[in-house]
Amino acid sequence: MAAFKPPGAGCRFSTGAPTPSDVSGTTTTSNATTTTTSVPALTAIGHCTVLEIGDSLGNDLGWGMARQLGHDPAVKLVQADKSSSGLLTPWFYDWAQKEKVLLAQYKPQLVIITFGANDEQNLKAPNGDVLAFGSAPWVKAYAGIVTKMATAATKTGAYVLWVGMPIMQPNGYRQGMVLINSVFAQVATTVPGMTFLPTWELFANAKGQFVDAERVNNIPSLLREADGIHFSYVGENVFATYVTRAIGDVFHVQITPEAAMYVDR
Repeated sequence: MAAFKPPGAGCRFSTGAPTPSDVSGTTTTSNATTTTTSVPALTAIGHCTVLEIGDSLGNDLGWGMARQLGHDPAVKLVQADKSSSGLLTPWFYDWAQKEKVLLAQYKPQLVIITFGANDEQNLKAPNGDVLAFGSAPWVKAYAGIVTKMATAATKTGAYVLWVGMPIMQPNGYRQGMVLINSVFAQVATTVPGMTFLPTWELFANAKGQFVDAERVNNIPSLLREADGIHFSYVGENVFATYVTRAIGDVFHVQITPEAAMYVDR
């Protein structure tokens, strides 16, 4: 794989370039799939710009992260989500073009990407063919779109943390999310600088089933909205706490969520 150019001076995100004091070997971090295996020592974060983009679930995550990182002087968080958007509807919202504009405007060192909720649909190929959702041609084409989104960021020197879809309540819809997550995980093994962070088990019970409420910080709390897809206020905070901590784990920096909320298990 091509070498990955790390973020610019001042931001200390890192997934490679070990020093003599580092521990080498295969890394398993928050069940994340990443393209590097060395583990640099934990360090102060420096000053970093984090761009967060996605669909309506990205909005849920972004709102939560604003509460977790809103007062951290080391992190400039830019939330730029679009509800009802996705990777397969450029006529509604062209994310490929919008991402380029945001990267040039903010020059982030990390891009957090949350898509998939609106991508369980047929895909129109460049030659005009309509590819049925879940078919082998669809999977190949969708993987290509995900790869382009990730590499657009990594080519600028930004790391990519691609956040997987959580478990959903509607049965058929839930199965589609399993397939979409599998594409994200596979692409992450081929794009240097990209990490896939699964969230499925975070919002499932011990039997792997959907739950809309749990004890959070020892208080019975609603996590999801009535549609079984989106998050409540508390759910947003649980989601954002998990992702914020993952930033520290994956990129080996000291970062602490301000209003941390955890599911009690």
